[in-house]
Amino acid sequence: MVGLVTHRPFKKEKTIQSVNNKFRRRIKLIYPKFNIPIKRVWIALIVIIFIYWIFFIINNTLLKPDNYIKNIYYGKYSVDMYDNPYLYQKIGDLIRWENVHIVSWLKRKSILSQIKDEFIMVKNINIVQPEKYWASVQLEFYEPEIVIKLWDQKFGIIWDKDFEIFSWNLIWQDVFFVELPQYASWITSLYGLFHEIPQKQFISDMHQIADFFQEYDRIVYLPWASMTAVFLPWNKRIYINNQNSLQDQFKNYEDLQSYYDWFSSLKIIDLWSLNGEKIIVQ
Repeated sequence: MVGLVTHRPFKKEKTIQSVNNKFRRRIKLIYPKFNIPIKRVWIALIVIIFIYWIFFIINNTLLKPDNYIKNIYYGKYSVDMYDNPYLYQKIGDLIRWENVHIVSWLKRKSILSQIKDEFIMVKNINIVQPEKYWASVQLEFYEPEIVIKLWDQKFGIIWDKDFEIFSWNLIWQDVFFVELPQYASWITSLYGLFHEIPQKQFISDMHQIADFFQEYDRIVYLPWASMTAVFLPWNKRIYINNQNSLQDQFKNYEDLQSYYDWFSSLKIIDLWSLNGEKIIVQ
């Protein structure tokens, strides 16, 4: 007799599934997932690079012994323009043995201010490092408002202050200048020169005279007499009194030139003489 065969459930599949589930749980425990936004990764990377860059800059500038100034080179342009040894000595005292990057970046304005307190003609200063232990200094200068010349001596005026210019300096070139007479050769500064007229008026007067007599050969100011002598071509000399109206004296010259028949033969003209409205001529 053939009996009925009953199939028993296949339990192996369930066992394998259970084993797989345990294995998966084990995988999750061993290798957890990281959920970090990519933005934070980039920020952290940038911060690290920035810190490294700062360290690199400091290490190669402030902490590097080669950047400390032992020797100074002054540019040829600066020396040719204004070669005052006291100026360059002061610069040397301010920057020697300092870090070149500190004096050129952090202390430049302070150094420039200290220099200008004593040397008003200095406009700007630039400091660079051409090689280790060296600094190269380049200066820029203000142009004088006017130059007063006495033989080889020259004095520049800037902002109501004067300074001596050495004969070989170029700072006075292309600047309007007025000469002093030979009897003033003993002076060593402009102190006391503007006793009769203020310095601002003197500068204004000289420019007005130069503008009116555009063909002048020389303009000579006569100190302690308040007079200006204008030397024109053809050996003609004009005297102007600086304590009186320049415009009135210019008008006297124009009238004389228009109505005086022998004007061209005149050699000396005093536009404000002591004879009232009369003009002394010769």
